[in-house]
Amino acid sequence: MKIRTWLNVLLVAVPATLVVWYLSRQSGYTGKLTVLLFALALVALVPLASLIGTFTDTLEEYLGDRLGGLIGASFSNVPELAIGVALLVHAHMHAGDVGTVTSDQSVVLALMIGSVINNVLFVLGSSIFLGATRNGRMNFSAESAAGYASMLALAVVGLALPTLATSLITKSSDLRPTELKISVPFGIILILSYIFYLAASVFKVGEHKQKKVIEEEAEEARERRAQSGEAEQAEAAIAIDGAVVLSDEGEETHETELQKTIEGDEKEEEEERRQLAELRRKNPYAVPIALVGLAIVTIVTVIMAVVLVSVTDNVIVDTSLTPLSVGLILFPIVCNLGEQASSVLNAWHNRMEGAMSVAAGSSVQVALFVTPILVLVSYVLATGNSTLVLAMVFKPLELIVLGLVAFVYALVSLDGETTWLEGLQLLAFYAMMVAVAFALPGR
Repeated sequence: MKIRTWLNVLLVAVPATLVVWYLSRQSGYTGKLTVLLFALALVALVPLASLIGTFTDTLEEYLGDRLGGLIGASFSNVPELAIGVALLVHAHMHAGDVGTVTSDQSVVLALMIGSVINNVLFVLGSSIFLGATRNGRMNFSAESAAGYASMLALAVVGLALPTLATSLITKSSDLRPTELKISVPFGIILILSYIFYLAASVFKVGEHKQKKVIEEEAEEARERRAQSGEAEQAEAAIAIDGAVVLSDEGEETHETELQKTIEGDEKEEEEERRQLAELRRKNPYAVPIALVGLAIVTIVTVIMAVVLVSVTDNVIVDTSLTPLSVGLILFPIVCNLGEQASSVLNAWHNRMEGAMSVAAGSSVQVALFVTPILVLVSYVLATGNSTLVLAMVFKPLELIVLGLVAFVYALVSLDGETTWLEGLQLLAFYAMMVAVAFALPGR
């Protein structure tokens, strides 16, 4: 059976969570089922995250890489977003309790950093280790990996700068206003950066130049040759976008080849559209069923997130857990198990490109989209109460680990190939971080 099929067995935790939640509200069980409810809600999120991945994969199959990929990217981090919003609403409902508000916000911030770290170290690390153990040295596109590395670097800068800037504030009365003045604009900038990144990734913006643009470059190259005193019919080669152009005859040959390339691309796109249309004609209900299923699973995920958040503070008080260990470790592991299954399967079948895309792509989305979205949502929910706004200010440990993770990812992806040892090193890094998160005391 496939990994996702096994995960779907855990769907039994969804009704079990609702039953325990109902019992916990009865007078005879008040305060006695908190830890059990917390554990069941965590388990219930695992198959729900997997189902979201299943439905988005179906939509990508029937709608194509572009539209399907856009939907998949939009829903891949629904669990993190649901938990984050539920925590912010919970903080709003307990606005008079400073301790609860601070704890909820700490968990949200830790969850955002933890999800990025989990994807790069645990999801990618385990995928590389298992895949390379089976297939040996695995190759992937260093260019694509470099694109993810640059976006992770942008995420580190965007998430770290507000914390660094506010650390320079000396007057305590200026601290909170400055945090808010910085966090909201930074959130907007990061969201816009992610939108452009998504457009470039999904719609292949700028990947292929049109014939007119290339012809203009050829003309400019000829003019530069004439201005430099070279003969008009010189045999020297001119390289334009990787194509070699030789004199007038060579230029005509280049233009002919260019026209064939453009026509070939158009035929491929037309053939792909025809195949997708034929696939939808044979299975007319596949897309509507996937969309309805995605909507239902998303709603159930939100419900489970609300139940989970309702007891998180009590679990932290009653156990040895802290907001850091819950947000940085527990929640990300559960939320990313869907990506974990997909990434491991890709690597197991020697599709390292797909594994890198799942792990790194999800990390980029959390850092550049989910985090600033939660900041803006908190601003709306605050309704003038500045203490309820989620400032983009993280703990030094979280930022240090995030920076190290981005650096380690760049090192691993630098040469376009990987081995089981690199996967083991990523897992060792994650294990050390887990030990630190659970060892540190405090609420």
